[in-house]
Amino acid sequence: MVYMGLIMSMGGLTWGILAYSAGYHLAAIVPLSYTFITPFNFYFFYKTKNFKVARFVQVLISLLLPFIFQWSLGGFISSGVVMIWAILSVIGSLSFYETKASRIWIGLFVLLTVFSWYIDPSLKEYRINATEEINLIFFTVNLTIVSSAIYILVVFFINIRDYANKELANKHSELQQSQSQLIQSEKLAALGQLIAGVAHEVNTPLGAIQASVGIIRDAIKSSIDSFPVVLERLTPENKVIFFNILQDAFKASAVLSAKEERALKKVMISKLEEDGFENADDIADTFIDIEITEVKKDYYPLLKSENAREALDLIYNQTEQCKNSDNIRIAVERASKIVFALKNYSRFDNSGEKTESDLENGLETILTLYHNQIKKGVNVKRDFDSIPKIKCFPDELNQVWTNLIHNAIHAMNNEGDLLINLKKENNAAVVNITDSGKGIPPEIINKIFDPFFTTKPIGEGSGLGLDIVKKIIDKHNGSISVISKPGETTFTVKLPYEN
Repeated sequence: MVYMGLIMSMGGLTWGILAYSAGYHLAAIVPLSYTFITPFNFYFFYKTKNFKVARFVQVLISLLLPFIFQWSLGGFISSGVVMIWAILSVIGSLSFYETKASRIWIGLFVLLTVFSWYIDPSLKEYRINATEEINLIFFTVNLTIVSSAIYILVVFFINIRDYANKELANKHSELQQSQSQLIQSEKLAALGQLIAGVAHEVNTPLGAIQASVGIIRDAIKSSIDSFPVVLERLTPENKVIFFNILQDAFKASAVLSAKEERALKKVMISKLEEDGFENADDIADTFIDIEITEVKKDYYPLLKSENAREALDLIYNQTEQCKNSDNIRIAVERASKIVFALKNYSRFDNSGEKTESDLENGLETILTLYHNQIKKGVNVKRDFDSIPKIKCFPDELNQVWTNLIHNAIHAMNNEGDLLINLKKENNAAVVNITDSGKGIPPEIINKIFDPFFTTKPIGEGSGLGLDIVKKIIDKHNGSISVISKPGETTFTVKLPYEN
């Protein structure tokens, strides 16, 4: 507004002086009035801070006074089309970033121009007595000055635009960095909540390894002491039976529940007693322990010998070493899986490039980290189709699965059914996460993706989880939706495959 006022004021002062010196005292009042009205308008703005009114007055006088000055000089030709100065008001109005208002001003400019054409014949009697050469000079001066002013204003606007674009690019970059840091902070916060459970999940296999190592050590020590003695006392026939039982025990893979063990033991005891074994209960116990489900009659010669107990104890010690070695292997696999899940979860890719990733692995990673909470009462059902890998930001999607699975467990109070479905639909990977919790009330379901909105108690939720989820999905050009009713809430995430 100030730039427009200064430019127009200099023009008004110049034309006022020229008109006055040429003897057109009445006409000179019009351009000079702009020079006087503008300072008063600026003073009004300074006092009232009412920019809207000050802006309107400045544009209005910039539009009207050039036309009035032209009419007072006798029309288009005699004035050198001085009304062309009014176009600066339209361009100036654009500097206020109000496109709608500028359309009104250009409309008024056009109407006043047409009106000037209409009344031009009536203005002949007011035309100044200037030569054609003077009129041409007026026209040239007007066109030159106004064109230069327009050029300066356009350059000014372009510089403002370039500066604004540069600032916008910087703010966008800062926003992306802030968003990445926020995602990482949320990820670490979630990891902090999980750490106790994860520590327990790691300690469990470590404890199993420690216990198994102790059992293996004792079994080896006992075997070394008793092996020579037992083999020396067994007849050649019973030695063959001994090694047959041992091999059968190593091959055994029966995994029985306590109820199944009791039923099987009862059958064994009954059969052994029928066959004349007085220590049927003892023999059945041993065979159940070494996971052999049938006492073959081929074993009977050894089992009826006086060295049967020593032989069975030795077989038991050997199988204990084997079973506990398997326990160590399973525990190591479990610990490795947890460490791998932690590594995948805590990884932060700052390359900014999408990579091909298996969504099933990402979901399993989060389920592994939440295993300690899930095993307390959550029944997880997986329905995973074999789908192609997808280009994405894996660590950010892990944050999505973390928030959705955590919210599902929280909604069920750690008890209920959690169904995770993975499939390909058209050209998109679709993940459905359904919980059997109490559901989301209809009055707040449209607010759950708003930043800082949370239904959790103070200290338990920041209200940023689902907002971050939405931003991550948007970043992947995907979509997320929710359908909820008591006992069934489903979040659906769709991630398009890139062509």
